[in-house]
Amino acid sequence: MTHLHALLPFMLFCLLPLGLSAQEKAEPLDTTLLKEVSINGQRSRISYRPGRQKIDASQVLTASGGTALDVLRAVPGVVVDADGSLSYRSSQEFLVYVDGKLSPLTGTEALQMIGAASIKDIEILTTPSAKYRTEGDVGIINIVTRRSETDGWDVVVNGTASTWRTLSLDTKINFRAGHHNIYIGGQGSDVRNKSRFEQEKQTTAGDVSVTSYADGSRFRHFRTFLGSGGYEFNNSRHSLGIDLQGGRTINPRGGDMLYTTQTEQHTGHLSNTNLNSHDRYKLTKYLFQASTDYTWRLNNRGDEFSISNRFRYDRFSEEYTESNMFSPEGNRQEGTRGYETEHHWDCDGTASYKLHYRQTGLLELGYQYTTYSEHGDYRMKTLSDSPLKGEDKESPFKGDSEGLFLWQDDLYAPFYYRRQTHSPYAMLSDRIGRFQFDAGLRIDRILDDMDLPTITSRHNRRTELYPSAHLAYTDDKAGTFTIGYSRRTNRPGIWKLEPYITYEDYHTRIIGNPDLESEFVHSLEFSWRKTMGTTQLSATVFARRRKGVVDYIRRAYSLGVTLDSIINAGNEWREGLELQAVTKPTEWWQLTLSGTLSLYNYRASYEGCTSAHGTTGTVGWINNLRLTKTTALQFDGHYVGRQHLTQGRESAYVYFDLAARQSLLHDKLQLGLVWHDIFHTARYHSLRTSALLSSETWVRPSFPCIVFSVAYRFRQPSAKAKGGALSTDAEFTGKDF
Repeated sequence: MTHLHALLPFMLFCLLPLGLSAQEKAEPLDTTLLKEVSINGQRSRISYRPGRQKIDASQVLTASGGTALDVLRAVPGVVVDADGSLSYRSSQEFLVYVDGKLSPLTGTEALQMIGAASIKDIEILTTPSAKYRTEGDVGIINIVTRRSETDGWDVVVNGTASTWRTLSLDTKINFRAGHHNIYIGGQGSDVRNKSRFEQEKQTTAGDVSVTSYADGSRFRHFRTFLGSGGYEFNNSRHSLGIDLQGGRTINPRGGDMLYTTQTEQHTGHLSNTNLNSHDRYKLTKYLFQASTDYTWRLNNRGDEFSISNRFRYDRFSEEYTESNMFSPEGNRQEGTRGYETEHHWDCDGTASYKLHYRQTGLLELGYQYTTYSEHGDYRMKTLSDSPLKGEDKESPFKGDSEGLFLWQDDLYAPFYYRRQTHSPYAMLSDRIGRFQFDAGLRIDRILDDMDLPTITSRHNRRTELYPSAHLAYTDDKAGTFTIGYSRRTNRPGIWKLEPYITYEDYHTRIIGNPDLESEFVHSLEFSWRKTMGTTQLSATVFARRRKGVVDYIRRAYSLGVTLDSIINAGNEWREGLELQAVTKPTEWWQLTLSGTLSLYNYRASYEGCTSAHGTTGTVGWINNLRLTKTTALQFDGHYVGRQHLTQGRESAYVYFDLAARQSLLHDKLQLGLVWHDIFHTARYHSLRTSALLSSETWVRPSFPCIVFSVAYRFRQPSAKAKGGALSTDAEFTGKDF
C-alpha cells in the first residue's frame, strides 16, 4: 500500500479542476442513439461515448513522425514497454481495425504499420457490443485514417527520419467525383528501437549454482512495404466498398552481449567464463488482403441489409532464429539456427439486417463467420563437431566453415492448424427519455483442430455465449453517466500451442503448450463526463476478471539456461479508476491532466507462480501551447507505476517528451520535431523469481531519440462539386469483417 499512499495525493492534486468558469455551460441532450459526448468551446484530444473513447490524432504533437502507437501513449492506462509493445489496462490482448476493417497484422505490429500523419482518430472500444468479434480482453482499437472531404484530387505525402535511423515514407492519392471515390497508396517504413541491456540470472541444479551476467545492446526493427488501393460508391440507397492491400513485412530483432558466467559448487570451487553472444531473430511475411462490403438501404425509415467479406493470404512466412556464442578470441563455441516456414490464410464474413421498429428503436440480427488455417514446419540446425571444409556462405560470421551447422532430423516438426467460428448475434438499442441503452447476445460455435504429426494433436468443439449491455443517462446539470458490460476471450493462436523448443538467445529457450486453454474475461465499466465552462471532467471506474490467465513462466532448464513456457497461470481480478481533466487556463494553453489507479489481485494456480495483490497507476501531464496560428508546442510528463508479473514485478519510472509543429503554405505543409525522453529517465527494471531461479533485467532506451517529420497535402477540387459524396466519418459503427 505504500505505492498507493504515494501516488494518490499526486493524482488528486493533478486532477483539480483548473480555470473553471463561474457559469457552467449546459451540455445539450443527444438527439441520436448513443451519440458522442460533445465538448463545448474547445477541441479535446479525447472524447467519449458509451463503451468507447476517441483520440484526435491531430492534437497529439508528440506523435509527429511516429505511428498509431505514439498517438495512443496519450491515453490513460496505456503503457509502452522497453521493446515497444503496448498494453492497455495491463493487457496486450486487443484487436486492431483500420477504418472498420480487421488489420492484416495483429497487436503492436498493426499499430506500428500506420503512420500518425495519416490518422484522423483512434477509437478504443472498451466494452464492445455482442456484434463485434469476441477476442481481445481489453477491447478493440479502430484506426480512422484521413479521408478526402471534397470532390477532386487529394494527394498526401508523409516522411520521417530520426536519430535512431528510423525512416518512413507513405503517400495516398485520392480522387472523388460525386458518388464515386478511388484511392491508391503505398508505404515503406523502418521503425527502429534500440536500448542498452543488462541481466543477472541465477539457476540452481543439485549442488551447482550458475550465475550469468549479460551486458550489451538490443535492437528491434519493424520494416513494412505495403501497397493499397480501392473503390467506394455511395448514394441514398446503396453503398459499396472494395479494398486491396499487399506487400511484405520484416520484423528483425536481436542482441549483442558479453556474458560472464560464474559456476559455484557446494565444495566452494569457483569457475568463470567470458563469452560474446550474437542473437538474431527475423520474421518475414508476404501478405495479400482483399475486403468488400455492401449495404442496401431498404426504405426511408433506415432499415438496411449489409453483407461483407475479408480474405487474407500469406503466400510465404518465415520465422528465423539464430544464436551464436564466441570466445573473446573470436572462436565459435556454440550455435543454433531455427527455421519455421508457414502458409496462412483466413476469411471473415458478416451478413446483418437492421430494423428500425420505431423512431429511436433499432433491432439488428446478424451472422458472422471466421476461418483461420495455417500449415508449415519447424526445423533446426546445431553446431557440428566436425565441420566440412570450405566457406559457409549462409553464415554471417567470417571464418565459419561449410557444414558448420547440421540439420537435426529428430527436431523436425510439421504442423497444421485450423479454427472456424460461426457466430449468430442479436442486438437491441433504444432511447426512452434521457436514457439510452443497448443489449446483445452472441453465440460462438468453435471448431478447433491442430495436428502435429511428430508430437501430438488436438480437436475441440465447443459453444460459448457472449452477452453485452450498455446504459447511458444524460442530465443538463449532472452530466452524462454510462455503464457497460461485455464478456470476452483470448483464444491461443498456433504460435502459443507449438510444443517444441525455440531459442530466444543461448541462455533463454521458449516453448508452446498444446494443452493451453482460452482466457475468459468479464469487463464492467462505469463512467461520468461533465463539461463546465472551459473544462471537461471525466471519471471511469472499471473492473475486469480474467479466468485462466495466459502467461509465459520462466524456470531453470539446465545450468545457466532458462525455459519460458506458456501456461494458464491463474486468475486475476483488477479494479481501477481513471480520471481526466482538460482545461484552458489561457487562450494559448490547453492543459490535460490524467491519472489511473488500479488494484489487482492475482491468484496463482501453477507451481512457480506467485499469488500477489497490490496497486499500480499512471499519471499524465500534457501541455499544448499555441504560440502563433501556425506554431504549436507540446510538453508531456508521464509516470508509470510498478507493474505486477506472474513471477515478479516491474519497477516504476518517469519520462518526458517535447514536441514542436510548424504549419506553412496555408497548412498544406507541416514540419514536426519530437524529442522523446528528453531527460533520459525511462528505465525498465524487472525481477522474476521462482524455485531454483532468480532473473533480474535492466533495459534503458538509447539516447537521444529525436524525430523529424514532413507532411504535405495537396488538394485540387473539381470545377463542379456534386452532392452525394461519401461520408468522411469512418467511425467504427459495427462492420466487423
